[in-house]
Amino acid sequence: MGDKANRPIKSLLTMDEMVAVLDETGGARVTEVADELDRPQSVVHDYLSTLRQLGYVVKDGPRYRLSLRFLELGSKERSRKPLYDIAKPEIDRLADESSSELVSLVVEEDGKAVCLAAAWSSQSIQYNTFPGMHFHLHSSATGKAMLANLPEERVEEILDQHGMPERTPNTITDRDELFEQLDQIRERGLSYEREEYKLGMMSYAAPVTDDDGQVLGAISVSGPAHRMREDEVEDELTNKLLSATNIVELNYGAR
Repeated sequence: MGDKANRPIKSLLTMDEMVAVLDETGGARVTEVADELDRPQSVVHDYLSTLRQLGYVVKDGPRYRLSLRFLELGSKERSRKPLYDIAKPEIDRLADESSSELVSLVVEEDGKAVCLAAAWSSQSIQYNTFPGMHFHLHSSATGKAMLANLPEERVEEILDQHGMPERTPNTITDRDELFEQLDQIRERGLSYEREEYKLGMMSYAAPVTDDDGQVLGAISVSGPAHRMREDEVEDELTNKLLSATNIVELNYGAR
């Protein structure tokens, strides 16, 4: 969610609440949405009927669910980003060369990390990561890779706006500690998170920058923590990650 509006329109806030309920439940009856939001059934019905008319909601029997219109709009917006088309082949190639890892392309939008693309090796574990997914920057390898390449004032703004919530006991929630790690990331050119986002999972990430050094996004490789801690695995994956990132940056600059 972005900055608060000066004069928020209540009807749009109500619509957002209803969309959130349908998203969380995978579909619900009018009565279920009304109970969840403590709203009159007649009001909920009017909202859902309007959303259905606009194509954002579909009715299956007595239940309403979100339509694929959201996918259409998100896919169109993603296709407008040159980074996606340039990086997607490298994301897929890196995943094909991995054994049980998830490869992700992530960008920063309004102070949050947004997954643009995700690719899995054929034998990978099932990860709860998907295009369009939003998450905090401070608790992920990709997020920290991008934060390390943003001006300090911008990093402070992001932390003021979204905070540093704890996802696991390993999540960095102290601002000074985070800034110390960002300094290390700038020196190494790589970031990592060790079970900070999800217990049992580790990630390495590298920033993607343009010719002027402006951060465009980040690419990460994630996998089971017990495997990623092995020195040989870390060396192999980080070398492949840096190679893929370099190719993306060269192709982006040559476009």
